[in-house]
Amino acid sequence: MTSKQIKRIIAKVLIIIIVIIIIERLYNTRDEFHVEAEDASYYGFIEANLTTKEKLEDFEYLYGVLEQNYPFFKVNERLYGVDWLGNKRKYKRLIRNTKNDAEFYIAMDRILKDLNDGHTNIFDGKNFRAFYKMYYPYHSQIPFWDNVFLDPYVKNRYEFDGDLDSIVLYEEPVLETKVLIEDELAYMKIKKMAGDYDILAEDYIKIKEFLKGIEDYEKLIIDIRGNGGGNDTYWMNIVRLLIDEPLNIEYYAFFKDGHRYKYDPYKVQSVAPVKKLDKKTLGKFPEEIATDFDFYKTYSFHLSPWGISYNPEDYIDFKGKIYLLVDRKVFSSAENFASFAKDTGFATLVGETTKGAKDFEWIPITYLPKSKFAIRYSRTLVINSDGTINMETKTTPHIQVDPTPHDDFNKDKCIQAVIKD
Repeated sequence: MTSKQIKRIIAKVLIIIIVIIIIERLYNTRDEFHVEAEDASYYGFIEANLTTKEKLEDFEYLYGVLEQNYPFFKVNERLYGVDWLGNKRKYKRLIRNTKNDAEFYIAMDRILKDLNDGHTNIFDGKNFRAFYKMYYPYHSQIPFWDNVFLDPYVKNRYEFDGDLDSIVLYEEPVLETKVLIEDELAYMKIKKMAGDYDILAEDYIKIKEFLKGIEDYEKLIIDIRGNGGGNDTYWMNIVRLLIDEPLNIEYYAFFKDGHRYKYDPYKVQSVAPVKKLDKKTLGKFPEEIATDFDFYKTYSFHLSPWGISYNPEDYIDFKGKIYLLVDRKVFSSAENFASFAKDTGFATLVGETTKGAKDFEWIPITYLPKSKFAIRYSRTLVINSDGTINMETKTTPHIQVDPTPHDDFNKDKCIQAVIKD
């Protein structure tokens, strides 16, 4: 080979390399690989100047946790067409392009939002404080409390000193009660399933007094449209006040193997291997239950009237019909209420299909080892009473109608559907 031929080959190789570099740089300019962010203080945390290596290590940690625990990858693919695990290279490119901690936070937020799951997210300062206050009354019962909320590095990242009085969970009342049609139709709006001890106690008294005053009404509306969840105790209190005999329902929940070592703070107790389920029972569930999940647990809800179990003075003698208004924002604990109400016959559901995400365990909260950002993630797949995955099929109302709320109940289609029923 002559020197002239060698030079030509070298020139061609150089051209190919240059073209590849240009294409790569052009590809890297796509919006999907870049984020914009405000200063770290805007999101309620401090800037720690993470290196790209540290950011990628945190992503790999998160990826591993979700790969071993997260239950809804296939549901996400079916509903939204997102192959989250298959997007790993895309997500790493996005992270490599971040220039500071705030951009890294926004990138991780975008990555987790690809799962389309409100129980799986990264905390900003406001969320960290809110969960700290919500969980604090239960800290002696929560196995992962010390791992996240009391870790000095995590608290320092969020510039939080543990002052509970500085945290406002609910800026407005979560409960609204009124009479829509005298002696006929009563209305109760629940904006959040409040978990605050004081609000639970105060609202219980208000609800009991309201229900005492409408015992002879024909219909009662409980409106949870827009309710994103909170604490099951809130809605269970309402059910116990209104029923005159016990209500029972049982649900199956499934878990992946995950981090099941002895000292795992997220380990679910009293589970059994999926392989021990008889084939008839397993055949009622989607195929992925048998192939992708390792353990299961059954959750039995048994609610008795307050008058029977506790104080007879709390007994409400309501004989009318109960309606539950729902929409696509009904989620988590509110979803627990919607499904329970439908499956037990407690109420007639009116509106549109809910958002789903039924869960009966503490939702794990961990933190990324380098950045110390707190992360929450789903690990429970709950099966509906009809054998479908709750996160996929949600809860469908008995009466389907436009759920848009209206200040004038005469123009609210859900309320009008109740009146006509």
